[in-house]
Amino acid sequence: FMQPVHLLMQRTPTLFKEDSFSYSYAFHWRLSEDSPDWYAYDDGSEVPKPPFHLQLVQAGSRLGWVWCSYGCNDEEYDDEEEDKCHSCEMNWLDPEPSVCSSNYEAYIEKLHHIEERIGFYRGYSQPPTLAEYNQLCEEYPRYSD
Repeated sequence: FMQPVHLLMQRTPTLFKEDSFSYSYAFHWRLSEDSPDWYAYDDGSEVPKPPFHLQLVQAGSRLGWVWCSYGCNDEEYDDEEEDKCHSCEMNWLDPEPSVCSSNYEAYIEKLHHIEERIGFYRGYSQPPTLAEYNQLCEEYPRYSD
């Protein structure tokens, strides 16, 4: 599914590069509540919400996608939004740029920003199952009693 999107973006790289319209806003996909992988969760709870939103992310010249909780975007966000934003591991569509490339430093800077959101779902490249999610909620120190 993501390969055709990737090919479209390679063919027309300026398609989503307007001032207020970037990859993170170009597509808004989420797991359907009708999916067998979707599960109910306590929306009022302090634990992170399941990562049921799919988002395109760009770090330098490298494009990828990630499952994340609601409230994440590819741009900078304030502290209040950061608490709502939890991502799975990145699924990269492009290879890592060479250390010698001109945009490697920009790539590394953006990569660090992206990786800061992975804490709760570290090790998951897709949404955890309900059992895995419940286990994460029980074990995660920030949210334990």
